Amino acid sequence: MKYSKIALETKIESGGRISPEEAITLFSWDLIELGKLGDLRRKLAFPHEQVGFIIDRIINYSNICEACCTFCAYHAKANRVPSYELTNGEIIEKVELLKDAGGCQVMLQGGLHPDYRLDRYIEMIKTVRKTFPEVYIHSFSPSELVHISKKEGIDLDTLLGIFKDSGLNSMPGASDILVDHVRERVSPKKIKTNEWRDVMEALHHHGMMSSATMTYGMGESSEDRIEHLRVIREVQDSTGVIRAFIPWSFSPASTQMEDILPATGIEYLKMVAIGRIFLDNVTYIQAGWLTEGMKLAQIALAMGANDMGGVLMEEVVVKATGIETKTNMNEMINIIKNAGKLPVQRDSAYKVLREFPG
Repeated sequence: MKYSKIALETKIESGGRISPEEAITLFSWDLIELGKLGDLRRKLAFPHEQVGFIIDRIINYSNICEACCTFCAYHAKANRVPSYELTNGEIIEKVELLKDAGGCQVMLQGGLHPDYRLDRYIEMIKTVRKTFPEVYIHSFSPSELVHISKKEGIDLDTLLGIFKDSGLNSMPGASDILVDHVRERVSPKKIKTNEWRDVMEALHHHGMMSSATMTYGMGESSEDRIEHLRVIREVQDSTGVIRAFIPWSFSPASTQMEDILPATGIEYLKMVAIGRIFLDNVTYIQAGWLTEGMKLAQIALAMGANDMGGVLMEEVVVKATGIETKTNMNEMINIIKNAGKLPVQRDSAYKVLREFPG
């Protein structure tokens, strides 16, 4: 079926919901015109020129993971990083440094540990909560939750209730790519798309929020990328739990997929714009400075993105692929200002804590 470009452009400008079939045609559009439409849709969803960031810390409590995804260079069996497990004391030391830096959010992240039982995860949450009652715990992942559920024989809803009662505030929606035939190729031991959806429904039941990421450039098609967005939009329609969408390109270096050509910067910017246009029910689109670099992330702020995510005091998973991008609050503020936007420091719920005018 052919789609009129003029009609589709008019539909986008008026704020209309576009179909997956229409979205696929956008990949062939000129980058500049697509970016303008992405920014227009950003203004409809978020009519401000503020761009937020949060001071947070990812704490990878272990890299022992039985998933062994082909796109991951960090798990112990990839032989890039020696296997390790953090003690509660080591975790608390890292959170202490976060607090000293004025941070407010901690992300406890790990893989599908073959030996950890429920009590270990609850112990981590309760230790952080007891020591730092004011810190927002945005931690674990849908794959980890399903892994624990199956190991313990506890349904997702009950398990998430236990996590919430222990002090968990929200859970990142680490999505990779929500297309099962791609997942079967790159991460066959992780959850399927419907299981990811089940976790989002459980979060909704408990009044907890999440996010949705997208790792693209793993040999998937344009149709696969739009299918991923379709799943996110559908889940958001029914739950409303997705605070932000975060696309990033896959870095094949040092992984089992080194033969794949890395995605280009143009592909990234188009994904940002198309994500903004298609996901008409998601308020925040993050610019992926960690994987794309600061300059490309800055351009993304003119193409539909309206958040820079975390300053990230510590990041080791992406670093394992050979990409090491660092930032600090001052650089983040300057990048946002030089994009013609107003930098704001925010909390986990996207509430503005501090503005940096001028």
